[in-house]
Amino acid sequence: MRRLRTTLFGQIALGLVVVSVVSAGACAAYLYVKFRAIDARFREDTLRSFAESLAHEARIPWSVDNSASLAPIAQRIDEAGGRFAIVSAAGAVLAASSGVSAPLGPVGEDGFRYFLLPMVAPREPMYGVSLPVRDSSPPVMVQVAFPGSPVVFDSVLEEFVGDIGWIAVPFALGLLATNLIVARYALKPLRIAAREAEAIGPHGVAVRLSGGNLPQDVHALVQAVNSALDRLQGGYRELDAFVGEVAHELRTPLAVIRAQIDVSDAPVARALGSDFAAMERLVLQLLDRVRLGGLHFEPNDKVDISEVARSAAAFMAPLAVARGRSIEVVGAERPIFVAGARDYIFRALRNLIENAIANAPLNTTVSVQVSGAPAIAVLDEGPGFPQGRFDKEARRRAAKDGEGLGLGLSIVERTMAAHDGRLVLSNRPAGGACAGMIFSHGA
Repeated sequence: MRRLRTTLFGQIALGLVVVSVVSAGACAAYLYVKFRAIDARFREDTLRSFAESLAHEARIPWSVDNSASLAPIAQRIDEAGGRFAIVSAAGAVLAASSGVSAPLGPVGEDGFRYFLLPMVAPREPMYGVSLPVRDSSPPVMVQVAFPGSPVVFDSVLEEFVGDIGWIAVPFALGLLATNLIVARYALKPLRIAAREAEAIGPHGVAVRLSGGNLPQDVHALVQAVNSALDRLQGGYRELDAFVGEVAHELRTPLAVIRAQIDVSDAPVARALGSDFAAMERLVLQLLDRVRLGGLHFEPNDKVDISEVARSAAAFMAPLAVARGRSIEVVGAERPIFVAGARDYIFRALRNLIENAIANAPLNTTVSVQVSGAPAIAVLDEGPGFPQGRFDKEARRRAAKDGEGLGLGLSIVERTMAAHDGRLVLSNRPAGGACAGMIFSHGA
């Protein structure tokens, strides 16, 4: 329920439910009050009708001997559960229902009036009316009373619920369901925009929200978000361009320095050469990082990852031998194709192999394994990845601090994301690290 309240559709649904319940309650209350008013008016009209009928029969000069003329109306009152009395101005009962020996209501007052008889066990309260009989001599008053239970109200309500009222329940539920379906349909473009927004990240700032089917006010918000993404993408491009320019500018002086170190016989030249190699590697990785901004391939571009694995291993073999390590390729006997850009996959794999060579112990083998998953895994027998390498945020901090492994993994991650794949890091149970380039599907 809490999650439902946090979504726009949930809030609309809850609002519709509340409105439906309040509307149903208001209608029920209105009908109750209306029926009560009708019942009261019907009771008053019934009382008055019986009283006027009695008064008509009592227009005489009055005599107890002719009370037999009241028998038909008296029987009707008795069958309806009521009582009557004809009383004189002095309060004497001249004629009455069986068991009535006293006036039903007040006497001695002129004019028409209603009265209430309180409950006296076992009888319930009774509503009555007093009506003076005109032109009677001596003056007499007709009194009629009926039980206070809302017989008419109950019967009308029962008939309404039985014949008509039950339709309100499925009608209200159907109306609520229709409103929810309409609301969900109206919010469908927002859900599409939300899914599109989930695809936006450092590797996908070119994605834009589509707002063609959105309402005008929501479309304005989408346009504002797209404008912000345009500015963000422009900032990324400027940053990549700056890094690329710096890296390109550094290549020439670095090449000159490298040549001077290689031909130098000074004792410090060997130590400088090792430090310089790390700097040169960082510059090359920066160039690879910038090139990723222009990564593009067509859906029908196919890459044989077995061939890429063999080529990358052959390319890195001299470095492995120079550092006292060996390199092998496993599972690349047959072609395994994926959709992608060969040069970028090659550079990403080269980074993983270089990392493995740098961390593998002397006289050990770096293994490049190809599988039909499709995937390429680089395994070494070194100390394994530090725990922080399994956390993307930690890898980003490492890249920010200039650590080669962090930047290299960042390049591989971005390359795999562009190929709809992922980079998986793990430590081998027997020792060593495993870095896997997992592609989503083959070509």
